[in-house]
Amino acid sequence: MRPETAARPSPLRQVVRRAMGSALPRRLFMTSGPPGCSALAVTFDDGPHPEHTPAVLDRLRALGLRATFFVVGERAAAHPELVARIAAEGHELGHHSYSHGAPHLTSARTAVEEARRTAELLERITGRAPRLYRPPHGKLTAGKLLGLWGLRQAVVLWNRDPKDFASGAVEPIRAYFQATSFAAGDILLLHDVHPHVAPVLEVLAARAAASGLRFTTPADWLHG
Repeated sequence: MRPETAARPSPLRQVVRRAMGSALPRRLFMTSGPPGCSALAVTFDDGPHPEHTPAVLDRLRALGLRATFFVVGERAAAHPELVARIAAEGHELGHHSYSHGAPHLTSARTAVEEARRTAELLERITGRAPRLYRPPHGKLTAGKLLGLWGLRQAVVLWNRDPKDFASGAVEPIRAYFQATSFAAGDILLLHDVHPHVAPVLEVLAARAAASGLRFTTPADWLHG
């Protein structure tokens, strides 16, 4: 399974993302939080992982942080106990397709059906229907967007990415956090399928506190 940021977004795609984020209501599409908010959102993709997701959850609990997990359906089906734990500990659950297939090989019909399948799975496990969707690789077409909106899903991307999938170690991510001035409304992309993510969350918490920011989830911004 490839991480969604394996290829750097083209400048044109970045411009389109920003324009859509500005023009569309957040209940449909967002790349950041609303003006005037005082929080950032840390999000995790590609899990749940049987070893690394529990480590991330343990660290979040120790730090008193709330996060959002965009889970892959087939992994959620394999580890329903972790999905249940994520919800029970007060984190937000979003979904990230069922199979994490390559976007250019996935039709709009297939993408929407996978989203429906994963949403139904998460509702069976937690008793609550998810409201947030993140596309594999952050890539969508107009047909996919319309289908997802038909399922009443808010499409959530990100505007901060330390590229943890490429670092392979704690230090590069720690250095990114130490060098980054986070702003209110930032949505941070991480992956709970790597061993080097949980150890850096304390640095992230310290940097956010130094900037006067609390942690929230994009679900809290749907109507902001």
